[in-house]
Amino acid sequence: MTQRPYPPLAITPHWATVQEHVLQIVDLVPRGRMDWTPKPDLWNFRGILIHIADARDGWMAHDVNDGEPYPNIWTTARSRDDIKRELARTWERLNRFLSNQSQLEKTYTSGYDGGSCDGHWIAFHLLEHDIHHRAELLQRLALLDVEHGIDM
Repeated sequence: MTQRPYPPLAITPHWATVQEHVLQIVDLVPRGRMDWTPKPDLWNFRGILIHIADARDGWMAHDVNDGEPYPNIWTTARSRDDIKRELARTWERLNRFLSNQSQLEKTYTSGYDGGSCDGHWIAFHLLEHDIHHRAELLQRLALLDVEHGIDM
């Protein structure tokens, strides 16, 4: 059976809403609570937010090889503005990939496990990653009794 080309990603506008929510969450974290975690062995707000951006950079630099560097934002993203800047930068980087049909249809070898996947798998993996961590962040806000008004 011959595989037909995949359609463009129609999920991208929804994903943009997830991105907007994550940026809103940065501002909703109470002052002095960016390093708060409900348990010592769980990530804090800062760690989760940096991880979202870092994962995007990692996949684009190491697996897609989009020609941009893999910056170590773990040492540079300290303030709320820094974190929001990195989330916005990596969102733009990801959007270049999401709008490139040839990159989406290409088969990649993962640097993590040596397996292969196509660009659509990478895109949906990163979408799931963003949604998962958005929920994790919202749960942390709920534990602090922070009303967020984010309708998922």
